[in-house]
Amino acid sequence: MSSMPFGVHHEWGKLREVVIGISPAEDFIVFHEESARWMTPDVAEFSRENAGRRLIDIDADWALRIERQVDALAELLAREGVAVHRPQRLRGDERTFLAPNGEGAQLFARDGVIVVADHVIDASLRLKCRQRERFGLRPIIQGAVQKRGARWSSVPLGSPGCVDGPFLEGGDTLLNGYEVYVGISGCASDLAGADWLQALLGDRYRVLPVVMKSNVLHLDCCLALVGPGLLIYCPEKLIDGLPTALRDWDKISVSVDEATRLATNGLIIESGRMIVDADNSRVIDELRRRGIDVIPLPFDGPIRLGGGLRCAHHPLLRESVLS
Repeated sequence: MSSMPFGVHHEWGKLREVVIGISPAEDFIVFHEESARWMTPDVAEFSRENAGRRLIDIDADWALRIERQVDALAELLAREGVAVHRPQRLRGDERTFLAPNGEGAQLFARDGVIVVADHVIDASLRLKCRQRERFGLRPIIQGAVQKRGARWSSVPLGSPGCVDGPFLEGGDTLLNGYEVYVGISGCASDLAGADWLQALLGDRYRVLPVVMKSNVLHLDCCLALVGPGLLIYCPEKLIDGLPTALRDWDKISVSVDEATRLATNGLIIESGRMIVDADNSRVIDELRRRGIDVIPLPFDGPIRLGGGLRCAHHPLLRESVLS
């Protein structure tokens, strides 16, 4: 396969360069916003009761486990020969941009930036406290633009009340060559965001909304494209089923409970090789039965917050070929 100076065409293909989130334990501030209806009841109650407090002051073991597990992911990928970038820690006024209380960490690098082909896009996130994440990613984006020929765009920000979009988030955006799927549930991306992406990419691409149940945060919480012809999905979380092009693929079906534990949310190192949360043993077995080399990695700390291995990374360069 030929390599690209910058860009991503598919969910699979050899991962050459990546952003991995950071979560310094002392930085993470518990947040709660009304649109966060994807949270499990226990986490929602915890968030409401402790919004604005540092997680390390409430549950130090959890805060430190998150930090260790995301750092272990970055170290694993570096050992695999992947070039790993980390966001900058937010500073000064960046930490309170748009919302006084919110996380200062940049754990889920997937959502604040979207890479499609050679486009690098500042996302528009529905949670006010997450709009600030763009500042920690900006040096990486600027480097891609100045040195790698990336094309930089920004989705217009949605309204401060998080009612009127466009909203477009990386966790909702799955790449299948010239087809791009955008999850729609009311928790994150919306149709205006999908329309904006279609206009940016042009007529050669088809940006297809995928409608999900209203308590699903992102499309990658119920669908993973593991490689050509193989996917993991939770049929109960998709209202209209899979996009037409995916319906003949080999499918690993997961339950609502498994999807809530982010069984669809892995990290593909290359075609046929994947990192999966160690607690999702049944899915690991199903993947291995299909010849996938699975690396189990403990990731329960971030998953309890609602984000898994895909959420914690965003590829900048994958080797794959458009057909």
